Amino acid sequence: NKFNIIKIFLNTNIYKYLPGGIWHFVSRYNILRRKFSNQKSVESVLLEPLLMLVAGLIFIPFGGFNISVFILCWSSTLVFINRFRVFIIKKLTRMKAAIFNSNHKVDDKNLELTLENISTQISYPYKPLFVEMIFILFRFLGFSCCINAFSIGSLVSQGELLSSFSLAWIIGLVVPAAPGGLGVFESVILFALSSQLPEAALLSSLLCYRLVSTVSDILAAMVYPVKKLIKV
Repeated sequence: NKFNIIKIFLNTNIYKYLPGGIWHFVSRYNILRRKFSNQKSVESVLLEPLLMLVAGLIFIPFGGFNISVFILCWSSTLVFINRFRVFIIKKLTRMKAAIFNSNHKVDDKNLELTLENISTQISYPYKPLFVEMIFILFRFLGFSCCINAFSIGSLVSQGELLSSFSLAWIIGLVVPAAPGGLGVFESVILFALSSQLPEAALLSSLLCYRLVSTVSDILAAMVYPVKKLIKV
């Protein structure tokens, strides 16, 4: 509660555009470990991409009623049950051990101790998951505005548009070679919607959305430095 979480998020979010796509998480871990144990810092940082992934999967079935897709996507919410969550966090921590070791001087012995102490008493994160869903909807709202700016939004249902957006956003999230999902997000949208929308207008709207989202991230990262400068 002593941390300005919004400030931390805005100041580090811009690092997602660096090659590797994980440096915003590394920066957050580096900040959190100044006040908390390695255990709490690792767990909180690794929970965030899981929340993003699950929140995105929830919207994918909106593209059409398919019971198998619905069950597959919504069953992803089970990963936050205590036993599954701890298992996944431990696996992710081991996968990222090299990053923690090289950037934060966490030796293997301490890392294993951290893994053994991963909390099993945290309740199901209903509130964080709901907030992440709202976050994705706001991102989608920006995307929808860009689509409508080129007068092609009425050619496809909002449900299908949301489904395609969520799928593209998730794939851009999990591909480490694409900083900020650059290129991957656009490719998935083109693949999913080019048969229903004019390709030139769709490509223009995607470029517009990329510009808007990138500029908004940059402006958001400048909020607190500018506030500090003005106070000086």
